[in-house]
Amino acid sequence: MKSLVIVGAGFSGTVAAIEFLRTAPVGSSLIILNRSGQLARGLAYGTNSAIHLLNVPAGNMSAIVTEPDSYLDYCKSQNADITSNCFTPRKMYGEYLEALLTKAQADARGRVDFKQVTGNARRISALGTGAKIELDNREEIRADQVILALGHFPPLSPLALRPLERSACFIADPWSKDISKLQDSDAAVLLVGGGLTALDVISSLKKSNHTGEIIILSRRGLLPIPHRVSRGATQLHHSLIEQLTQKEPNILSYLRIIRNYVRSSPQTNWRDVIAAIRPITPELWLNLPNKERSRFLRHLQPYWDVHRHRVAPTTYAIFEESLQAKKITTLAGRLLSAEESATGAKVSVRLRGERHMTELTVKYIINCTGPNSNPSLINEDLMKNLVAEDLISIDAYGLGINVSHDLAVTDQSGAASAWLSYVGPMLKANLWEATAVPELRIHASAVAKKIVKLFTEQA
Repeated sequence: MKSLVIVGAGFSGTVAAIEFLRTAPVGSSLIILNRSGQLARGLAYGTNSAIHLLNVPAGNMSAIVTEPDSYLDYCKSQNADITSNCFTPRKMYGEYLEALLTKAQADARGRVDFKQVTGNARRISALGTGAKIELDNREEIRADQVILALGHFPPLSPLALRPLERSACFIADPWSKDISKLQDSDAAVLLVGGGLTALDVISSLKKSNHTGEIIILSRRGLLPIPHRVSRGATQLHHSLIEQLTQKEPNILSYLRIIRNYVRSSPQTNWRDVIAAIRPITPELWLNLPNKERSRFLRHLQPYWDVHRHRVAPTTYAIFEESLQAKKITTLAGRLLSAEESATGAKVSVRLRGERHMTELTVKYIINCTGPNSNPSLINEDLMKNLVAEDLISIDAYGLGINVSHDLAVTDQSGAASAWLSYVGPMLKANLWEATAVPELRIHASAVAKKIVKLFTEQA
């Protein structure tokens, strides 16, 4: 019996499992290992709140590459009024993934031996032609193939806030507790980071009728941008694609081409241009020399992120209403220091363009800097052991895990593993555009089919 173990049960692990269950040969075995015991959830879809919405319309959220209407059909089965342009709750998406997995499991019964194990993988090591997975409780699991489906990890605490990590006034991980249950509904709150996480936190605070001041502090003061209520017509923008792919790989050239294209096409919404670039983004990233990648990460990434990763219109409306009512203050600047006070925390900030420090006094500070994807900064035994034993390698910029063309992890020498693969947002290291459903479903399907093919040939 050939066995596959998938470590992680968020989106990537769940979809890989579904694709494997659908086509695996008779006599195969599948174990899904995750620490929470909750399948098809992970950080993104584990929320139970209906106010936390997907940032992609329902029509483009199918988990199955070959079934583009899969999620939309599920939504309509729950609510006939949902259309392809609707931004649905993330909770619903988790339920959809769970339903797909349950059906795939039932359809594979008698052909694939399926098992879920709740536990924490501490170490993975080679054993013969396969692998051995050691759990925290000292149990061991043997496998012929392993898929690492590790998703997002909690955000890193900014250096200036680390003295407060044990303080009740500092929430280092906004997903670790229910923000809506914070005491003192009129308390001043500082959100460090102004991206999508901050908007989720604001939505939770508003749900709990929070009336206090909310301050958003980010390095550049960039604010989230909403999707349109309805999607534009799909356009291929051939001339833009041709210019980008034929130009010498250079960040400044790419920026000028995109800007000029948008300016010269007033009838075209810039959102459609970003969408047109999306399929070739991995190619553009792979072609960039290291110097140009560094330049992009240092100067342009925040601007790319705010335009590329937009927010659901309903979520943005809550934010905009608070902005207009002056219940939210946005600041651009650098966080210098923070200390606990009798009423919460005192924070020193240097605002952009100013030399003197600005002092802020708040009740709570919430870290909204976004997930950490740098394996070298993930404080977990499994990741530490994978790095220490040279089973995986980290890219030069700390974006994620290096993989080969078929998603096998590579060691420091660049050699691809025969039994260990990775799928998840840390593919950003090689592909850049690898953090959202439309790309991850392709990668999860590809790695599952690779292993099905291998098991079939070895049967």
